[in-house]
Amino acid sequence: MAIALALTPQVGVAQSPTLTVTLQNDVPRVRSTGLLADGKFVGLMRSGFPLRLHYRLELWKVRTSWFDQFIREVSWDGVARNDPLADDFVLIRQGGSVSRYATADDLAAALDIPYTVTLRPSGGSGRYYFVGRLEVTTLNDTDLQELSRWLSGDVGPVVSGEGNLGEALARGAQRVLVRLAGLPRQRLEARSPTIRIDGR
Repeated sequence: MAIALALTPQVGVAQSPTLTVTLQNDVPRVRSTGLLADGKFVGLMRSGFPLRLHYRLELWKVRTSWFDQFIREVSWDGVARNDPLADDFVLIRQGGSVSRYATADDLAAALDIPYTVTLRPSGGSGRYYFVGRLEVTTLNDTDLQELSRWLSGDVGPVVSGEGNLGEALARGAQRVLVRLAGLPRQRLEARSPTIRIDGR
């Protein structure tokens, strides 16, 4: 009886969030799954807290000495939020593309689509691997405005050094309050299989 229960799929159990890095013809594909499965982030979005998804893919070279060698990295961001007026979910990707989804399940399916990343070893033969990282955090209104401008290519006040010191301090205080409030964050990491590159 206990064995039958253990082998029976558990209905209604949320899928654990995962990050995977796979290789297709030695090109890395980064995929996150189950980010919204437990409903915690969906509830936060419905309460007005957008999500920031910060992805980073690192290329490492295997060395025979103690530590492997970091080669370079690529990072990208996205923002997911609920639009209560339109009664839908919005996903803003780097470069400014905006997609709308009728339900949280539709948004979750969009977040599950893998990213193909052009990051290849150059120069030198050897064994290499990729490490993918994803950090999901909640944003307040000010963070969302800044990140939305950055995603669409406007880096004005950040790069020029313009801006009010008081506003910067207020934003910092807001971030501390958001962290102290215990709002959930998710950090995921995954490593790809090792690939061998022959010198030419």
